[in-house]
Amino acid sequence: MNNMITYFFPFVFVGMWVFVTFIISKMGWADLVANYQYDAPFTGERVGIISASINGANYKNSLVLKYNQEGIYIRPVLLFRLFHKPMLIPWKEIKEVRDKKVLFYTYKELIIGHPFVAIIGIQETVFRKIESNIVK
Repeated sequence: MNNMITYFFPFVFVGMWVFVTFIISKMGWADLVANYQYDAPFTGERVGIISASINGANYKNSLVLKYNQEGIYIRPVLLFRLFHKPMLIPWKEIKEVRDKKVLFYTYKELIIGHPFVAIIGIQETVFRKIESNIVK
């Protein structure tokens, strides 16, 4: 019996990984990609690997953020790319920026699209790197 668990564990783990990645992608990423998918190579300034929330789905240290004059480019790190295509959100699609605070943690919410597409929550330090590009 113990041998069977050892044998099947990798398959169960991979299956759960695929299932959870799929569910998380449907919580907001899919809405953004439907409007802003970007498959071409991207050139621009790299902010780095960031944490963000997209419509309540948290991506802790798993997104790569870059930007240029066109907009912000977001894609997941390699482990999370399944069901998560890269996207380029034009600056003009950021309709509002809100200050948010949860206990002692402050962050910014970017309201994307009109009509509404998604809310992206990012750390203030990340926001400061891109804020001069946001169309007001």
